[in-house]
Amino acid sequence: MPLKKHLVLVLLIPPIIFGCAKHHVGIAQFEQYRPPITEYMRTPAILVFSGTHGWRHNEGISGADLFFTELASARGYGIYTTEHPGIFNKEDLSRFEVVIFNNVSGGVLNEEQRSMFEHWMLNGGSWIGLHGSGDYSMGDWNWYQSNLIGARFIGHTMGPQVQKATLVNLNSNHPIMINVPKTWEHEDEWYSFDKIPDMPGLQVLIGTDETTYESLNNVVPDWPENLRMGSTPDKHPIAWALCTPNFRAVYSAIGHMHKSFDETVYRQFLTNAFDWVRDSSETTLLEQGKQACPQ
Repeated sequence: MPLKKHLVLVLLIPPIIFGCAKHHVGIAQFEQYRPPITEYMRTPAILVFSGTHGWRHNEGISGADLFFTELASARGYGIYTTEHPGIFNKEDLSRFEVVIFNNVSGGVLNEEQRSMFEHWMLNGGSWIGLHGSGDYSMGDWNWYQSNLIGARFIGHTMGPQVQKATLVNLNSNHPIMINVPKTWEHEDEWYSFDKIPDMPGLQVLIGTDETTYESLNNVVPDWPENLRMGSTPDKHPIAWALCTPNFRAVYSAIGHMHKSFDETVYRQFLTNAFDWVRDSSETTLLEQGKQACPQ
């Protein structure tokens, strides 16, 4: 009887140990794995990255993937969608003109990969960030937070979570807001931030009318209960554009659900945003400098 007990113990322990080791090796391999990109990919091309180590917005990710696939086809661009952070290396990034952060969350990029992306951005990069990409789960990445987002996420609506709200065009003269109405209704999960982003070269594009929805959190204890930012839409921006001598970037907090990317107004906004950021090639921004940025 004692022998049987020892035999059972010996047989059980090794799988547990080897299972843990395999799991850790798997994470390291995933981070370093470079997904193959066909040599026949059409150029110029778009990279749509949806890696997540935090909350994964499956619906929003699938909706944005489909939208940008359709847009790439319409614009004659190649497109590559992936969750693999290993694509953030100098050789692979050089094949893309525009990078989309599609609801990226958590510390999905390691230090080297972050550095590669920063270098790509500072040398004529074009970036669009969607919804969860601004949820502060990458708050330890100072360059990203300070240069692309510019405000700290403090919470989103939880009373209820998804609501219809009135959105306001705050910058009708900006190229991204062409054919975007003065106001429109949209249903989403509404983000709040600790301030209005104010980096040099930044222009706010869309604000929310807080009188049209319940900007409350009654679920998450770490977030404020009152998520209101101000009495007017310009005090609660949810989309903005950044133009610098080195790159162009757009962030939009819209995109929690798949159907956001079926909405006519939002599709127009994203199409305009794509056309605007891709003008940040080396021959435009780096040669023209600040003149390439609208005032």
